[in-house]
Amino acid sequence: MFGYVRINKKDLTFREFEDYKGYYCGLCKYLKENHGEISRLGLNYDITFLIVILTAIYKPKTNIVEEVCIVSPFKKKKKIINEITEYAASMNTLLTYYKLEDNLLDDKGIKDILAYNIYKGKLKLAHEKYPNKSKVIKEQMNLLNQLEKEENCNIDKVSNTFGELMGEIFSYKNDKYEEDLRRVGFNIGKYIYILDAYEDLEADYKKGRYNPFIECIDNKEELKLKVDRLISISLGLLAASIDNLNLQLNRGIIENIVYSGVYLRYKNILEKGCGNNVQ
Repeated sequence: MFGYVRINKKDLTFREFEDYKGYYCGLCKYLKENHGEISRLGLNYDITFLIVILTAIYKPKTNIVEEVCIVSPFKKKKKIINEITEYAASMNTLLTYYKLEDNLLDDKGIKDILAYNIYKGKLKLAHEKYPNKSKVIKEQMNLLNQLEKEENCNIDKVSNTFGELMGEIFSYKNDKYEEDLRRVGFNIGKYIYILDAYEDLEADYKKGRYNPFIECIDNKEELKLKVDRLISISLGLLAASIDNLNLQLNRGIIENIVYSGVYLRYKNILEKGCGNNVQ
């Protein structure tokens, strides 16, 4: 369900791209050192966007290092780490854990069982530091699971549930930024859920799994238009909330993601049709 919030690399300056990758690599490093090697399995670009936007707002003291890693053993890579990285790593851990828990209810695959049991031991730190966030994430995942059990085909209702979950994650503090940040997270969550459901429709249909678009399986052109309309609305509301925040730091990266990367990602999937994964 994650990985739909991407940059458009071609439209970023070299420095912007280096900073963006620095946030991503910093998250990877922090996850490994504080939540264990297994936690990096849940590493994704959606949570990197969280770091980019919260860092732009709160401007925390930042530590920048350059070092090699298993992905780049011969060339040093920039890693940007701050207090937002710590928060994002905890949210990433909680999200991945509850997603694995949800997967077990669907498939009970051996890989999911193994990952879930290993991950369970890594949950403690994130849960203890952010018990209220953990509670809301679990509640929303449980509600989402209940809607899926009921085979609810109201796409607004099910996508709003995931939107509420992401809204809670993006609302870092109870301050003047909370309302806009919650709306940013909510619309990011709706976008992710809708696009993921659309992309997985054929695979879910063949395997007899729940999908809110299952009733539209025989009318793909109409579904395509519906998904396009729903996502366009969510991205428009997302952009409005970003504008309200009037960000300066990381502005080029944020605008690239919101106005280019995300747009191209969803248009690419729509043009290829459901059931076709893109990179």
